Amino acid sequence: MARFHVYQLKNENVLAIDLQANLLDDLPSRVMVPLYPVRELSWSISRLNPHLSIEGETYVMATQRMASIPTGEIGKAVTDLSAESDTILRATGFLFQGF
Repeated sequence: MARFHVYQLKNENVLAIDLQANLLDDLPSRVMVPLYPVRELSWSISRLNPHLSIEGETYVMATQRMASIPTGEIGKAVTDLSAESDTILRATGFLFQGF
């Protein structure tokens, strides 16, 4: 698994971004943030919940729903959002630092 890659979760119809450092690949879980189609969320905070494009559809990064996911529950890779790493890290920074 790779940091900033998006994966389909096996038991849910949810995409999630892997935020965990690749150095920690041997751990049995990954820190991930779910992504929801923009039409499914009634509100978002722009700095906390950036909009990201995946296969032509806009998704909202639900940073406040970050969780540790067992690797056995993580399915196939969908896309690589490494080009959006600054935006993704700003959102996590805002969650933890408030600025």
